[in-house]
Amino acid sequence: MRSKGRRRAVVAVARKLVVSMHRMWIDGTEFRQNKVGGMA
Repeated sequence: MRSKGRRRAVVAVARKLVVSMHRMWIDGTEFRQNKVGGMA
């Protein structure tokens, strides 16, 4: 069960990255590594 939970977490993080990268690709926005002011 432990490996199944870890695998699920890895897939969740990978999916989050893919979704954000896809949105950036569709919108044409550029990646900014600097932190945006006002966020924790």
